[in-house]
Order: sequence, then C-alpha cells, then structure tokens
Amino acid sequence: MKQTDCRKATILKRSSGYKQFGITAQAIPGLEIVRLLESGAPEIDRYLGNEIYANTRPDYLAQQRKRLAGTVKLHVQRVGNKPTYLVRAPGRLNAFLEYLDMCAGDHMSTTIDGDIPAAVSPREDDILNLGNVNPLFPAEEISIAAEFQKFAGVPMNDAEMEDNWDNRTLLMPHYGRPRGKWSNYVLSPYLRVMWDRPDQMLKGADITFGQATAPFRAGTSSSSAVVVLSFLALFLSNRDSLPDWNISEICTLLGEAEWYVGTHGGANDQTTILRNEPNCVLYNRHSKVPLDSTVLPFLRGVHVVLANSLWEVNKSLTGNQSFNMRKGWMELGDLLMRLIISDVQEARRQGKASGTGWLASLVERRIGFEPGGPTPLLESNLEYWDEIEKNYNKFGSLDETILGIPNEAIEELVLLLPVKITPDEAGKVLGKTREAIEKLYTKPRRTIGGYHTRTTARFFHKENIIGRKLEKIFLEADERLKSGDLSEDSLEYDQYRIAVGDLVEQLQHILCFDFRVSNPQLDRLLNIARRGPGYLGGKLTGAGKGGCVSILVREKDSDAMCEYLDREYYGKMENFEEYRQILHDAIRYYSPDSFERASAVEQLENLDKALSSPKEQRRVITFSRGACAIDLMMAQSG
Repeated sequence: MKQTDCRKATILKRSSGYKQFGITAQAIPGLEIVRLLESGAPEIDRYLGNEIYANTRPDYLAQQRKRLAGTVKLHVQRVGNKPTYLVRAPGRLNAFLEYLDMCAGDHMSTTIDGDIPAAVSPREDDILNLGNVNPLFPAEEISIAAEFQKFAGVPMNDAEMEDNWDNRTLLMPHYGRPRGKWSNYVLSPYLRVMWDRPDQMLKGADITFGQATAPFRAGTSSSSAVVVLSFLALFLSNRDSLPDWNISEICTLLGEAEWYVGTHGGANDQTTILRNEPNCVLYNRHSKVPLDSTVLPFLRGVHVVLANSLWEVNKSLTGNQSFNMRKGWMELGDLLMRLIISDVQEARRQGKASGTGWLASLVERRIGFEPGGPTPLLESNLEYWDEIEKNYNKFGSLDETILGIPNEAIEELVLLLPVKITPDEAGKVLGKTREAIEKLYTKPRRTIGGYHTRTTARFFHKENIIGRKLEKIFLEADERLKSGDLSEDSLEYDQYRIAVGDLVEQLQHILCFDFRVSNPQLDRLLNIARRGPGYLGGKLTGAGKGGCVSILVREKDSDAMCEYLDREYYGKMENFEEYRQILHDAIRYYSPDSFERASAVEQLENLDKALSSPKEQRRVITFSRGACAIDLMMAQSG
C-alpha cells in the first residue's frame, strides 16, 4: 500500500493561518460525473489515489470509482440529470487522544479512507430532499424554515436558564422530531446557521447519500461526517449569501451544530473531518483562540487495523447519557477548580495562605472534601497560583506548557478535587438544587452515582503529557528521515514505532481506568489483538463504550493481523455471548412497541449480519484527505 507525502499540504496549511473557507469545484450534470468516474482515466485514478484516499492500488481505486458512480446514478434516478456536486466526508479516527476538545485541550486525531459520499444539487426553495442508498435511512423531505420555527419558537422548558443554542439543545434536543432520526444530523448545521441569522432563508438541496465505507455506530464519528457533508451542501447552495467564514469558525460552528441531536461534544471530530491531509495526523489546538491545527506526518512502516468490536454505540439509547455524563464530570470539575483557585487567591490577599496544611483546610471548607494527598509544592510556591489563575482554562489546560507550572505541581492540583461528588453534595457547594445540578451536568443513572472529577482531571493531565510526546516523535522521526540521518528500515527508526505503540497502550489504560469509557467487549478485543502478529499498541476510538478499536501494527504484519482477528475474535462465538444476552434481555424486558426494544432487535440483527461477514469488520486503513468536493474536472485537466 503506497503512502503519499503530506509535506506539501503541511506547508500550505501552516502558512495559510485562518484562511477563508471555500470550494472551487463547479456543479456539472450528474451523468457527466458518472462518465468521468467510469472512464478509468489514469488522471482520475491519480487524483483519487494521491489527493483523496492515500491509496494508489488499482483494484482499490476501481472499487472507489464504482461506489462513487453508484451514488450519482442513484441521485440522477431520484432527481434527474441536474447540475450536481459529488462530495464526501471521511470517518474520524481517534487513534491517539480523546475528549480534549471538550475542555479546551489539544486533541490529536486523523481521518480514514472509509467515508460517506453524497451527490448534491442545489434548490431554490428551502426543502431538503434527502435520499439514501441504505434502507435503514428512509427518504424524507424537510422544510428548513418550518423546522427552525418548530425548534426555536417554542418556549424553553426552564425559565431560569438563558435561552441560547447551548441550553436549548441541552434541554430540548431535536425538539419536535423523533429521537434517533438520521435526518436530524443533516438538519443540524442548517438550524445552527439560522440560529445566528433567523431572518435569512437558507436554500435547500437534493442530497443523495451513497454507500458508506465509514463504519456505522462504531466510534469513527460517521454521524459527524454526515453533519460535515450536510454543511458542504448548505455552503454549495447558499455560498453567495453566507458570511466570509474562516475554517476555524466553521469547525466551531459544526461542533455546536451537532448539539442539536443531543450530543454535547466539542468540535474536534468536525475539525479533523474537514481539515486533515493524506497520511497525516491533525493536532487540533483547542487551547488557542481561534482554534488552530498542526499537521503531523505519520510514521512510516506502521499500519492501522481498524477492528469493529460489534458492540454498537447507540446514541439514541445509552450512548448520549454516557457521553453527556462525562461532559458533566468535566464541567462540574472545572467549576470546582475555579472556586478553589479563587479562594486561594483571596486567602493570599488576606495573608492566610501560610502554615502547614493551609491549602487542605481551605479546600475542605470550600467543597467539603479533603485533598487526596499532600500538596507541598502548591502550599510553598505561592507564585504558582498566579500562573494557575492566569492560564487555567478547563481541564484541557492541565499541561505544564499551557499552565506554566511543573507537572508535579499539576498532579497536586488534581488532588484538590473530590474523587466523586453527588448531585446533592454539588448542590450544597454551588447553592443549587439537586434537580438543577442534574439538568446542568446530566443526571447519574444510579441513585448513588455522581461526578468523578479527580480521575477526570487526572485523565486529561496524562493525555496532555502523552500528546506532547507523540508530537515530538512524529516531527523528529520525519525530520530525521528527510535529512537522511536514518532510514525507515533502521533499528533506530523502529524505536519510534515501539515508542508510539507504548504511548497508545498508556492511553487505553487511562481511558479504561481514569475516564471509564471502555467496556468488556473492547477489552476482550484488545486483549486478543495483543497476542497477534506485529502488534505495537491499541486503544478504543471515539467516545468509547463500544464501537471500534485502532490497532497499530508493523506494516508487514497488517494482513496477518486481520486474518488472526478473523480466527480468534470474530470466529469464536463465545466472544459475543455477553452482548447477545444483553440484547435478548432488552427484547424481553421492553414493551413490543417501545423504541428500546426496536433498537435491541435492530442491534441483534446487525450483530448476526456482521458475524456472517467478518472480513468486513476489520481492515487496514489509510489516512485520507478530509471532507471535500471531488473535483473531477480539475483532475481531468491535470
């Protein structure tokens, strides 16, 4: 599998700053797109192989051309041979860091060659005419203005909260529309744009979604890919009447757009899906305003095997609750940290920040919990608190290069937070009712549940340390290769591969034990993979609680690893007994007409279908270009 070079793209990205967003491709008749794709022209293959998919194998490119042509053919059948754009958005792979975008940290992820294609024809009215080759997603026509009025026009169901996009989508997600409907993701960027521009009529589009190769409900953010695709359709249909957004602004907007469906995440997935370059990893600097990104060249001689655990991440059931609960851990922990910082500075002004144990006493008085251990650095180096006050910005700033204090002092800072604080305990600290706390930070599923603030803060601190090490490795290894200091076949270069694998293993450990987003199925898959050929490291990808794992392997062993997983994971039915039993229990427990029962039936059918085709559940992936309009006319002209 030939790897293309991302260095040219890196230079362009770094020199462009916060450049304006734009699409140069022009609409052409749908059948002309089909003709170009089916022509087999070498310039089309070079364009798709080098600039889009980072894979130049002829058989692979033939499959992609056939799939893309099929998307446009279906579109022509639905709406006629209209002027059409062919767009695609890849799945996002968190092969490295997780969740840092949600707390102003620096997040690292990439895009895979598995993607979702769509054919788009602009309309003059406000109708979204949606079609999908996948029968799970029925066709639908939606009036953008009517849906906006439905969502924005109804009074908020909590008069005490400010009526803004954040709170409305938190309390009333997808208001007036069925939960779990796929078109909610398509609608979300339109409603987010209209929230800021309620008097503007947005033009709709005929949109036909083709065969997706990005895994569905598998932790590669195929849902965010749909949001990005929908924005491309919005932009192409309304570009003359939209603001001159830069890329950073659009990435932030799309992160907020997805809140409409009920998932209150950050903007990392959308940023990566929109901005990544072939064979590269994107280090998204959410610690900076505006958001910036650094393109990092990935190691040579390493392949990533993306393997689906087959435990579905169903956001319409428990997925959103788990995701939003962890956001609550972050936000409540951040608020407690700010209270502590404020009280420490006040104690300093009053001359009370002295003597052994002064900090522990202050924390216990303020939040009702003793620190988790001694804090001599923070007690004796009062100047550290000036740096903390100046530089702290959510848990993502728990990094010595951002906060300006040593990592050892940050470890002490983390100890000031409680391991767990219940809604009642948090209410006493913040002067709010239990109900208000549960609305703001998500209601725990268990009556004895609470918000795990200390382990959450520790998780982000450790992630930041690992992220800086990964960045150094990627840049140093690439520079030494380019300078001729070493070759990719050398033992010294191989040490970079081993080091990255070890760091990925550390990431999985803290995801499992500090942030608690792994599950037994993911752990089982990774434990089996660790005994496989060429294994370097592996971790869950995405929000966790199911979905895919990304497995780093030596390039020469990637096919052997896939065959090993076919035999040892997908080929042994005992690996899926627990998941199957959970689904059967749901089918027996919930009423026949309930959404929960229907979802369990669907998931069981998906499991059986997946196990009948194990080779489709794991594959070697390349790191593709981010979302784009496929410009075949430009490719044809060279």
